[in-house]
Amino acid sequence: MNDNDSGLLVHREGAVLRLTLNTPDNGNLVSAPMGAAVIAALQQLDPEVRVVVLRGAGADFCAGRVSPTPAKGAPPPSAERLRQLVAQPALDLYDAIKAVPVPTVAVVQGRAHGVGTALAAVCDITIAAEDSRFCIPEMERDIPPTLVMAALCDRVPLKTLSYLVLSRHEWSGREAQAGGLVSWTVPAAQLDAQAQALVETLSGCAPAALRACKQYLAHAPAMSPQAASAFAGHLAGTALSARYQ
Repeated sequence: MNDNDSGLLVHREGAVLRLTLNTPDNGNLVSAPMGAAVIAALQQLDPEVRVVVLRGAGADFCAGRVSPTPAKGAPPPSAERLRQLVAQPALDLYDAIKAVPVPTVAVVQGRAHGVGTALAAVCDITIAAEDSRFCIPEMERDIPPTLVMAALCDRVPLKTLSYLVLSRHEWSGREAQAGGLVSWTVPAAQLDAQAQALVETLSGCAPAALRACKQYLAHAPAMSPQAASAFAGHLAGTALSARYQ
């Protein structure tokens, strides 16, 4: 287990890679080094890993992001500089999680605000405590949360996304499940046990089968019905052939 001063704990446990945001004193705010460490861990994924688990240490999953904006008194940055400083690191983080070839599981307790909501939603499966709290508050400061929206736009219904962004309403885990943001909710006291049971189920599956499911979920929704059917046949054949190797 290590964090390399990034605030991220990386722990390999057999076929499971566990990534833990580990700055509980500030609610596990995502800093630039932490985001870069998550990306690096995912890009170096061992082929034997069958599931990736993302969670936060302490009371919260992730309360947002460390502000990457320039320091007070610095020259006004250009739009391109702001894109590089503010936008691209967050977008790269979301894209890296989406690109993981095996299932990703977010385990959410406490606050999942802003970037925390995005990280929870961008994982393939999100299991949350019933009393966890989700919101996208940026519009309170008249900041359009388009980066978070980019992470969620292919994960939740448009009505859900619009309401979260424009109302700034904080949802409980149960409300987030009803809105399609969360896969499943459980009482807080059962979160760890239920998450572990899910991880054990996933890690017991054949790697080829898991990767086929992940590929279909990632690509089929954008395909025509005919293409989606052809893709399904291709993936099924490829996964089944692995049994005879």
